[in-house]
Amino acid sequence: MSSSAPGSRPSSARGSRLWGVDAARGLALLGMMTVHVVPTTDPATAEATWSGMLFSGRSAALFAVLAGVGLALLTGGAGKAGAAPEHSNVQVTWFRKVIAVRAAVIIGVGLFVAMLDAGVAVILVHYGVLFILALPFLRLGPRALALLAAGWVATAPVLYWWLQNLLRPDPSEPAARLWHSPMIFDLAQPGLLALDLFVTGYYPLLLWPAYLFTGMALGRLRLGRGAVQVRLFLGGITGAVVTYGVGWMVEARSGVLERMRPYAGSDDALQGSLETGDHFLPLVTDPLWFLIPMPHQGSHLDLLHTISCAVGVLGLMLLLVRILKWPLAPLVGAGAMPLTLYVGHLMVLGPFWRMDGAPLAGVEETTLLLWLVVAALAAGMLKVLLRRRGPLEAMTHGAGIAVAGPHRR
Repeated sequence: MSSSAPGSRPSSARGSRLWGVDAARGLALLGMMTVHVVPTTDPATAEATWSGMLFSGRSAALFAVLAGVGLALLTGGAGKAGAAPEHSNVQVTWFRKVIAVRAAVIIGVGLFVAMLDAGVAVILVHYGVLFILALPFLRLGPRALALLAAGWVATAPVLYWWLQNLLRPDPSEPAARLWHSPMIFDLAQPGLLALDLFVTGYYPLLLWPAYLFTGMALGRLRLGRGAVQVRLFLGGITGAVVTYGVGWMVEARSGVLERMRPYAGSDDALQGSLETGDHFLPLVTDPLWFLIPMPHQGSHLDLLHTISCAVGVLGLMLLLVRILKWPLAPLVGAGAMPLTLYVGHLMVLGPFWRMDGAPLAGVEETTLLLWLVVAALAAGMLKVLLRRRGPLEAMTHGAGIAVAGPHRR
């Protein structure tokens, strides 16, 4: 996450690049808020809702890809971290200290905010662990990072498939997991916590480095160049359409839907599960699971589809800030303070939401979502005007500097 304030040097390539990245992150944040408030499937029919169709799986994946972009920008952008030979070791060591401390703070925040009982699969602990996993790879350039991401996409789903089937020989029985977001109390059962974090939980860290390394590879590109932005947009959109189309053909012609229907109960519930990844279907046991782009499943096609969507959105936002810089400023500012707004919306949802997702105090889902979006954009605009970090961003930055010391260039 860049320390540059949105609004600084907005006409420059660097300023425009950072505005575009922050705008994409702001969109990811609003998408995650949407699926946390508006049900992804209709409670009565189990059909996918508009929020599930648009944002389920894609927003969280975009958030993780942009975490990698932010790490790459923080550690040198298009140049490798510590590019100056005489300073390379010192700089990389400093970056690693800062990132490790920030990761620890984010993990700590995540362990506590999960107790707010907001009915949300909180991503913060996983997000922080991803930062730690990235530490050995900070020196890599775009090609090496792209190969690492491609290798992860190719191999991680196979290992995930094997482990899931090993852990749940009966497909009707779930594998061992926490069944809630990791909390501070779960540190007392480290084995189950590790299993949940890496394999059986909401954001399996066996799979999610694919998003992080993709983002780091993107962050090593010259994102301020229009040609790069166009290629990202067109390549991402093409990949998203192709992967979704392949998945549709597999579902329509392979017989997999007939095999899954007994688990769903109805055609609407089956289609809703396929569109939103609500974990009702044991697709991971089916041999065609690898070719189903079902959100939050971690198949090859799921990873390729959500990565493509993330790349397309990043390219689009980088292009849009060239012509809609100030109209997008609230979104940019929101994306520049994601930790503050993410935790803030959980603090709102805690009092308003039960564990079963039912709204309290007579507040409709769309009304609550509107309030959250308006508040996030207003806070984002204020952040742009004041050119200050968000409160939690300032805390993580300060903690990193306190441990690593000032940046030695």
